[in-house]
Amino acid sequence: MIDVILPALPERELTLVSEETPQSPALTGHLTLGGPVSVPVTSELVTGDPGLLAFVEAETHTAVYHLLHCAITCAQEAPEPALHAINLDLTLSADIKRPPVSGPIAWSMAPHQLTGTADPSAPVRLGPRLGLRDDHHAPPAGERVCVEARRELRSDPGWEIRRTGTVPIGGTYRLVMVVRAPRGTVTWAAVAVGATVREGHTPHRFRAEIAHPVRLADRECAPPVDR
Repeated sequence: MIDVILPALPERELTLVSEETPQSPALTGHLTLGGPVSVPVTSELVTGDPGLLAFVEAETHTAVYHLLHCAITCAQEAPEPALHAINLDLTLSADIKRPPVSGPIAWSMAPHQLTGTADPSAPVRLGPRLGLRDDHHAPPAGERVCVEARRELRSDPGWEIRRTGTVPIGGTYRLVMVVRAPRGTVTWAAVAVGATVREGHTPHRFRAEIAHPVRLADRECAPPVDR
């Protein structure tokens, strides 16, 4: 197992538009998106762990791996209405020229489940087979989860952040995944952020689509192109 210190994330404040009535006032001043930033998982990165190094080298002819890092920060003094839930959704795709090669997937995700807060400055821990080490154990029966990974091992992964009776939405939530992609392809990660607020018992949903997908490049691929 190794600890990985990820680079700082560029941030942007989000403006989310209503999914129900686009002409309604947008949701602003609530959320900031950090990243996403991609770091390739190379032999040099995992050289301190013989097991991880062997795994990466065994996969070298078929797959490449990337650490994808992003964060959601909720404003300390956000205007009303209060957030009831947040969704961060990714769509992974690749320029596959030789089917039936399978596309990119979220190989591992962290946090998997949280019932409280976590230290966003703590290092990311890579365990066996490039699984992200999640030190947060499964919640006790009946305890509500406030952060949960969704759709691991698929091309449409994401996280849901929920307000619970004891834990409000607030602060920074760091979200990390290992992406497995076919060797020799250019892989993209498109990002969208949704938010749900309540007016009484009625939920209202808002969403922001990030304009430019993140490029996850195999070192054998051609230089980046506009997309």
